[in-house]
Amino acid sequence: MTDQPWVAPGSGPERPDPTAPPPPGGWTPPPVPPPGATYPPPSGATYPPPPGATYPPPPGGSAPPPGWQPPAYRTVDVRPGIVPLRPLGLGDVYGGVLKAVRGNPAATIGLAALTCFALLLPTTALGAFLAGQASSDPLGAFAATDTVPDNAGISIVGQYLPTIGQLLSAVLLAGFLAQVVGQAVLGRKVGMGEIWRSTRGRVLPLVGVVLLTGFLLLVVLVVGVAAAVALIVALDPGDTGGVLAAIGIALLVALVTIAVLALLATRWAYAAPAVVLERIGVMASIRRSWGLVGGPTKGPFWRVFGIRLLTGIITGIASTVITFPISLLLLGVVAATTIGSGSSDGGALLVAQTLVSGLTALLTGALTTPFSAGVDALLYVDGRMRREGLDIQLIQSAQGAAAPPWPSTSL
Repeated sequence: MTDQPWVAPGSGPERPDPTAPPPPGGWTPPPVPPPGATYPPPSGATYPPPPGATYPPPPGGSAPPPGWQPPAYRTVDVRPGIVPLRPLGLGDVYGGVLKAVRGNPAATIGLAALTCFALLLPTTALGAFLAGQASSDPLGAFAATDTVPDNAGISIVGQYLPTIGQLLSAVLLAGFLAQVVGQAVLGRKVGMGEIWRSTRGRVLPLVGVVLLTGFLLLVVLVVGVAAAVALIVALDPGDTGGVLAAIGIALLVALVTIAVLALLATRWAYAAPAVVLERIGVMASIRRSWGLVGGPTKGPFWRVFGIRLLTGIITGIASTVITFPISLLLLGVVAATTIGSGSSDGGALLVAQTLVSGLTALLTGALTTPFSAGVDALLYVDGRMRREGLDIQLIQSAQGAAAPPWPSTSL
């Protein structure tokens, strides 16, 4: 009678009977392991956790529910479209915008060029006509004679009409590109007709968002300038200390005003994409953007601010490189023609300046606005992935298991 515990056949290593005769062929039994011996699992083998096992909660969160697993985007890189469906880095944002432009040039650069041309052609033509109503440079004549020349106000308004057309085209392109990028994230390529049909109903809310936020930013700027002027006037500039104090106060007020403007502009960065992709109104989109971006002490505020600032620098440099040689050449030709003809009429120079302004606005709008508007749209998508788990819904939508988070262009 052996004192070893009995082991059922097939449930573990069986001990051979030492009294049994060996099998033929010289076979010898393997060595019997000592009682209580343990062995490491085979390489790559996995085992279910023991019943009742617990695991630490995610960082900063409460205890997870039973069966909790990390989100899929932490381990799986799903990419049905231009970006991976996970929180995006700077390279993902810029690379995604460039992929959207290269993969769908008709709905990005083509649509931008068409929009800018449709809005800049009438505003530039009207601006050139109004600018030509002045017989000389109105600002130069005023500086020389201290009298306002005839039609000076009309001439100045005409020179800035192309800028108004550029602003309106930028408003529309922000909505168009948000729709293009929203579909491209899901791997869908869309045409200009589809974009217009799906976005035309959002034009008025887009204009409302731009006008309201622009008006509020202008109010902040005016208040800042007025406060600086009032403080400077209240000081006694009769001594050196008063002058230095006035300069210091003016700089301080300027810095505070710039900080407030940057804060508001950053927290309203998602308003235009939200109007188009979420089909919400003006005030709702502003509140939505305010909550998604968050403040300087929490949320992705500094990330959004930094990426948008870098994007502005890049597009500004690109615009200068593109437009400066053209502007210089055209203005030089007009000036040489005017001087060579012996004409002292400055109206021709004002007309030429207005035409050049419209041409450069068309070029920059067609080439750089798709990039900056696409960056804002991808930052909006990234903000929702980081704060609302939108990436999970996008993955399910790409797999056909859930509806897309925004309407398709075919609707």
